[in-house]
Amino acid sequence: MCAQVDSGDAGGFARWFAADATYTFANGPTLVGRDAIEAATAGAAAALPWVRHSIDQVAELGDQLFCRFTIHTETPTGAALAMPCVTVIELHDTKIIDYRVHMDITPAMP
Repeated sequence: MCAQVDSGDAGGFARWFAADATYTFANGPTLVGRDAIEAATAGAAAALPWVRHSIDQVAELGDQLFCRFTIHTETPTGAALAMPCVTVIELHDTKIIDYRVHMDITPAMP
């Protein structure tokens, strides 16, 4: 899933989600549906010069995954940037039904 985001494959990332899944990034509005998630992922990927996820920790509790990442990219001036990120993912069978990203992306934005 992270490799798909890192390669800019928003559609591949979105296929991990149920058709009516919800997705909340930081303080942003909650998106509903795979199409909205794909569009937002494509937009975020286009806004950054590149992105690489380093998975630091994954913990499973029932039908939820708690994931701690470091997101690597560059600042608008080209300096290396590593941003901490935590996601909480709720699953139903093999599909994501709720995805919440807790991070501050502003250091990477112009």
